[in-house]
Amino acid sequence: MNVKPSQNPRISTRLLQFKTAPTTPTTSSPWNTRLRELANQSLFTEALSVYREMLRFGALPNAFTFPFALKSCAALSLPFVGSQLHCHVIRSGCDPEPFVITSLISMYCKCALIDSARKVFDENTQSMKLSVCYNALLSGYVLNLRYCDAFLLFGKMRELGVEINAVTMLGLIPACAGPGYFWLGTFMHCCCVKSGLVVDLSVANCLVTMYMKCGSVDYGRRLFNEIPEKGLITWNAMISGYAQNGLASHVLEIYREMKTCGVFPDAVTFVGVLSSVAHLGARSVGCEVEQQIAANVDPLETFLLPSIKCWSWTIQH
Repeated sequence: MNVKPSQNPRISTRLLQFKTAPTTPTTSSPWNTRLRELANQSLFTEALSVYREMLRFGALPNAFTFPFALKSCAALSLPFVGSQLHCHVIRSGCDPEPFVITSLISMYCKCALIDSARKVFDENTQSMKLSVCYNALLSGYVLNLRYCDAFLLFGKMRELGVEINAVTMLGLIPACAGPGYFWLGTFMHCCCVKSGLVVDLSVANCLVTMYMKCGSVDYGRRLFNEIPEKGLITWNAMISGYAQNGLASHVLEIYREMKTCGVFPDAVTFVGVLSSVAHLGARSVGCEVEQQIAANVDPLETFLLPSIKCWSWTIQH
């Protein structure tokens, strides 16, 4: 398994210290802990280097090893390394483990090998009963624009009585976010209401975003009004949605409402608001937003630059 060594000197030094400790571990637990730390810090190349060293030192990978190694392959889009890891999974006897199955499905999906992901799903009888495996494949189908397959799998999931949860809906609802899929979006909304999942804030936010992307602004606003405790993401969904639908005055109205409720805006909020003030020529609001950006937003938020330039050009002309 060929993975380039880390170019980060601090991580490389740490790895060297780990390997050259007086008693380099030959049990899997210390290696698994290090793998988890690196994967959770998004240091995926380093995580795969640790996995390779683990094998060199004779430690045997187990069901706690593979999810982090596979996550690293997926993040780096390394399908060949991922398929090698799949062989290691089978050889170690970990292939029936639910979280290993899910990690394999997610890895193949993120590497655009959706048929391989489906094969993993179909070949493990355990996966047919578990929401987590269905959810991984559903999200993979949507990620790879295989919407028909996603909804067929969702239908099978309902038919077999497999539990449908918030993760299921969060994976499927984005597939309905287009002008031609409004009817499908309302069907998913009905499913969420029937299953009680509409009370989950993440699901509600996803539905609002879907309605706005479908151009069904009134449906989005109605659902927004029904959400009892709105988070920043909820407000941003409405602001971005109004901006995308060219409703600049509505953006400023809901931005003022957001401020009245004491919710502090972020970079996503500012993009929607700046595009609208540029359209309306609302100089005072634009200057206020510009001051907030200067005071509170990380200068590395480079996606704000086009909106700021557009606003600056507007007030100069």
